[in-house]
Amino acid sequence: MSIKVKILALLGAVILIFSACSSSATAAQKSATATGATQIVTSSSGTTGAPTGSSAATLENSVVGAIQGVEPAVVEITVVSQSGEDLGSGSIITSSGYILTNDHVIMNGGQITVTTTTGNFPATVVGQDAADDLAVLKINTGTSLPVIKFADSGKAMVGEFVVAVGNPLGVGESATFGIISALNRTVSESSGPANVIPNAIQTSAPINPGNSGGALIDLSGNLVGIPTLGMIDQQYGTTAPGIGFAIPSDRAQFIANQIIQYGKVVNTGRSYLGVDVVSVTAAIAQYNNLPISSGAYIQQLVAGGPAAAAGLQVGDIIYKINNTTISDATSLGTYLVSKNPGDKVTVYVNRGGKNISVTVTLGTLPATA
Repeated sequence: MSIKVKILALLGAVILIFSACSSSATAAQKSATATGATQIVTSSSGTTGAPTGSSAATLENSVVGAIQGVEPAVVEITVVSQSGEDLGSGSIITSSGYILTNDHVIMNGGQITVTTTTGNFPATVVGQDAADDLAVLKINTGTSLPVIKFADSGKAMVGEFVVAVGNPLGVGESATFGIISALNRTVSESSGPANVIPNAIQTSAPINPGNSGGALIDLSGNLVGIPTLGMIDQQYGTTAPGIGFAIPSDRAQFIANQIIQYGKVVNTGRSYLGVDVVSVTAAIAQYNNLPISSGAYIQQLVAGGPAAAAGLQVGDIIYKINNTTISDATSLGTYLVSKNPGDKVTVYVNRGGKNISVTVTLGTLPATA
């Protein structure tokens, strides 16, 4: 008897609990329906993006406007050769169809097709400059083409907002946003035709395969640089995110104008010492009984070149120029790209165990054919 009573009491309690829950839910539903809380809400503005009138909206509109303004002048470049298909990007720099890109995009030769916003067009190579990793193509569309405008890259500032526009990984025209992270970087291009790219612009805007030759623009839509390569993470052998490099627009314009006019570069504008050197290492120094264990060993002088005219000799080991240590052939090349033709420099060499200094007036690096 007592057991039955307890069970009935428990059942009553359970019923009361469920009844309370049911009653509460029903009230909540009625309340929600009355206030519209169960309805999916759509913005009354019907737009996306930052709040109108905010500083974020101003920045956002600048970025959107810059991208939209430059997109018609940025093209995709497809190169089909015996080694396969290569993809890259380029910028239309004249309304008649001259296109600026990286030399490494087209250096394998083959059939070149340029894709614009209006279609696909065969392209011819006007000229190439391996030393700067730049090239100019030409397409004929029968119409006046939209062009990109060049910024004065000499006025670029660290922290300035930039956008990389191109065709990465064959997915179609894309844009990535970032800042100018650093200026005047000297970059070794291990997988491209240029040994060294001087005065490169470093950017946090991601530069992926296929972006090469495209456009790094400011928020006015002007070309600040030519995206060329991303930094390689030596530990993992992959591209390091947020560290990319672009050839400054001033240098690109200087080279492109020559290629359009002459079909080649006739004035490199780079400094020139006029020596052929090899790196000195501890092992080489020991094997050849050299007096110092690092530097750049002069194995040949260009007749009539700046070094020969100043009195440098075959066998001299360059170990310093001005206040910069020269540890090998690469550091010599890196130093020279930072100087201009006509600069006077003091070259310190070891000659047969004796340290001497020679003043050299740098010449102009001859253009390659």
